[in-house]
Amino acid sequence: MKYTIEQARILGGFTQVEIAKRLGMSEKTYIQYEKYRKVFRMDTAMKFVSLTKVKINEIIFFKDQLQKICSG
Repeated sequence: MKYTIEQARILGGFTQVEIAKRLGMSEKTYIQYEKYRKVFRMDTAMKFVSLTKVKINEIIFFKDQLQKICSG
């Protein structure tokens, strides 16, 4: 199963405000990642995975992956 960043956050039980704080960024900045306007650096992605407990290979981190999943 593949999850968007938003879905992974929700599965982890976090609000946008909570996860942004845990990742050391503003809510506004975090939202840019959920909208795929920014790409996580590897260290931030690993921290996100650690917090949400969703496997890294189950999270869609790049917009092109999202398009491929959605279009079949």
